[in-house]
Amino acid sequence: MRALRRTLIVTAAGALAVTLAPTAASAHGKDIGREVLGPQDGWAAAEGGTTGGSAAAPENVFHVRTWEEFRAALGGDAARGDTTPRVVHVHGVLDAQQRTADGAVDCASYEVEGFDMADYIAAYAPEVWGTEAEPTGPLEDARAASADVQEAQVRQYVGSNVTIVGVGRDAGIVGAALTVRGSDNVIVRNLRLSDTYDCFTAWDPTDGDAGAWNAAYDNLWLAESTHVWVDHNTFDDGQNPPEALPTVYGQKFEVHDGLLDITNSTDLVTVSWNEFRDHDKTNLVGSSNSRVADRGRLRITFHHNLWEDIGQRAPRVRYGDVHVYNNWYVVSDPDTYQYSWGVGVEAEIVADNNFVQLAPGVDPASFVEDWRGDALDGTGVDESGTLVSSGRSWPRRTSLVEAYNAANDPDIPTTVSWTPTFVERIDPTPAVPALVRVKAGSGRLR
Repeated sequence: MRALRRTLIVTAAGALAVTLAPTAASAHGKDIGREVLGPQDGWAAAEGGTTGGSAAAPENVFHVRTWEEFRAALGGDAARGDTTPRVVHVHGVLDAQQRTADGAVDCASYEVEGFDMADYIAAYAPEVWGTEAEPTGPLEDARAASADVQEAQVRQYVGSNVTIVGVGRDAGIVGAALTVRGSDNVIVRNLRLSDTYDCFTAWDPTDGDAGAWNAAYDNLWLAESTHVWVDHNTFDDGQNPPEALPTVYGQKFEVHDGLLDITNSTDLVTVSWNEFRDHDKTNLVGSSNSRVADRGRLRITFHHNLWEDIGQRAPRVRYGDVHVYNNWYVVSDPDTYQYSWGVGVEAEIVADNNFVQLAPGVDPASFVEDWRGDALDGTGVDESGTLVSSGRSWPRRTSLVEAYNAANDPDIPTTVSWTPTFVERIDPTPAVPALVRVKAGSGRLR
């Protein structure tokens, strides 16, 4: 076939040339950029299904090799709210950050006049600023202004009717805060999404008992959106994993937020065949305890995913009806692990045939955490088919929610008010590690 090549000029921050090339297809002639979600494949299949950019006209099928080309292909600054069907094929690794000569994130390039992180740390130390109020004043204002500069560089919105797909084994995006907000019908597949590094993480001395550093960016954030399929991706912190981060004021100097967060009344999402690796706060479903607008929404499916060496939130749920099945959990570091299933206000989780590997010293009762506070009604975990391996022991049938209840009061209810209906197949639990090891993560779709 003769290669079709055109150039489309898209105005974002400036005129950018994006090359249109022949659509990548597998050896069998299948174009993964046009693939749609199966009719029973999780909650994103409900109410019309998820087709992404499968209807894109030829002039809206893009092949990109740089961050600037990627942004232009999505519509640049006008992407949020755009409904033009698009398919964006990502070749190689796109880098959203400014870099120094040695490859580190060039935080100085985003700084406005008057900001220096060393000065910030000195000014807001607990023994100087105290612990009763959040930072204010010129240095905090300069931090926020510097953060705005970085955000303009790394955050890219994704409109409706869009498919983003990595080409081959090594496609990915480093340093970006991909944001699907107010959109419908989006597919993100076959990408390594890595290290959304926040140069201007903020200190909040009122967060928790000892204060916390809070970063602003998720690798992928879904908010106020519907019908999203997140499939065959790898999410991690790249060259800045949790163990590499320093401690300031006795707290981890956190430069990442979530890997994939689903908030603000987002609904009808399928998260399938992904890897979530070596990160603290991994998957948040829901916003706040007081956001009652989330009732009846946040219907999410997680299936055939790997969570390996994460700290917490796999997932942590408020309000949602969430189906969690055929996932593989690997916990090898008891010092950094906190919990996996976080049960919040009016969360109803159905957990089927998940395989859990715990390091010696990790109590199965710690796998579940109760975040309901005083709002105890309307919450439950309906769990079946879980296999748990502790240390070198053979896997055993174990109810993790019952293990939690045996060790804690009050109990988390073990029934829910809904039954999953959008399920293609639930595999036997013993098969889950082999299936996920071979098939999950980026670089698998060709």
